[in-house]
Amino acid sequence: MSQAVQLGNFNFRFECQPACTNCCTGAGEVYLTDEDVARIAARLDTAAEEFQQTYCERDDGGELRLTTPSGKACHFLLEEACAIHDYKPVQCRTFPFWPENVAHRRAWKKLSQHCPGVGVRPIVPVEQVRAAAQQCQDAGASAG
Repeated sequence: MSQAVQLGNFNFRFECQPACTNCCTGAGEVYLTDEDVARIAARLDTAAEEFQQTYCERDDGGELRLTTPSGKACHFLLEEACAIHDYKPVQCRTFPFWPENVAHRRAWKKLSQHCPGVGVRPIVPVEQVRAAAQQCQDAGASAG
């Protein structure tokens, strides 16, 4: 297991907002774990290798990420939702609780400029925030 994720000492208020896709349309790359590839490929009823050939590329460091389709933010983003919501990558599932977002109040507050669900009730239990951030860190899947 990797080093324990660090959390800032403040309340994490977050509630995903209906029809918001800001997390999907912002700048950055979506990196995939082997488990992500297997899960999404199974959902799409295709082989993992075919999924990778169709939807993925390797970055300069050899890490696997989704390609960005021409004219769209993501292959799986529909008008107001994710077509693979229940199968989406760790990086997507753990947003906004990425280690770099939860370590300092300043980062969390800055995130609220792009994510309308940050700062909205209810307070998310710190155990839930820690688990999501740790999962993201262990997968190496955050944007930072």
